[in-house]
Amino acid sequence: MLQRLIQLVDTIPTHMRSGRVMRGPAARTRSDIRFVRLDRAMVRCRQLGDGRSLVFATDPPVPLECYDALFDALAPRFRVTVFEMPGFGASLPRAGMRLSMRDAIGLVARFLEQLGSGPHSLVMPCVLGLVGLGLARQHPRLIGQLVLSQTADWAGTQRWLAKRDPNGVLRRPVLGQLALAALRRKRIDAWYRTAVADAAMVQPLVKATLENFDHGGCFCLASGFQDCLSNHQNQLAPVPHDTLLIWGDADPSHRGTGFAATQALAPNAELVCVEGAGHFPELERPEAFVGHLGRFLANGRSG
Repeated sequence: MLQRLIQLVDTIPTHMRSGRVMRGPAARTRSDIRFVRLDRAMVRCRQLGDGRSLVFATDPPVPLECYDALFDALAPRFRVTVFEMPGFGASLPRAGMRLSMRDAIGLVARFLEQLGSGPHSLVMPCVLGLVGLGLARQHPRLIGQLVLSQTADWAGTQRWLAKRDPNGVLRRPVLGQLALAALRRKRIDAWYRTAVADAAMVQPLVKATLENFDHGGCFCLASGFQDCLSNHQNQLAPVPHDTLLIWGDADPSHRGTGFAATQALAPNAELVCVEGAGHFPELERPEAFVGHLGRFLANGRSG
């Protein structure tokens, strides 16, 4: 009950502005943006191309406007969908939505079901990679192949979390939500400077993210830290799907992370490195990322 009440700090404001966001600039920055209504959230997404379904989750707080290069490279060959995870960007939660691991898996499953044309090749970054693993375990028919970008195992994710919130402020109920609401604009700049290998990319990412906030976007990071990353509720176990584990070797935020440990959760996985990329290899080195991805989708391995 307490956790549900805490979630209201984040989700009542997003619920109240959801209609305005759906009618406002967040719906018009690209001509193909649409919203998918779920029972606990609305999901903002873009979709281009025909053929086999390839679905990307953006890496919060990066908005989907930053994924144009991936659309250009992949839409001629695939039906490409990019979506913002509920609780981030302009995918706004309804009042009371939880960000637990169990609920996050259920939300993405319902979103993929509404997209149709499955099974889907699913690309999930960082912490959302754990959600992707849980989804593949619980809804195996929805997922054809799985791509996890910058995803550590549970223990590695906890170490990463401790570095991101060294004083435990964001993990304190209510205080974390209120602190982030007050400081999120400042925190965005600090996060990109910590995560991106190429300093020239920092300001464009900051600008796009702050514009997303100006258009009503949300950043429920404290609720995610407190709920999704406090306990995986036995949602994680090894999955049989062919999996590509892809990581940037110049990610300052994951210095020392052993991404190979994630193979315990994906035994049929191959680990590949995108040299010179930071936390967002799909955005920082799109040509290399698309090369690995294309070979993997064609062969079941990246080759």
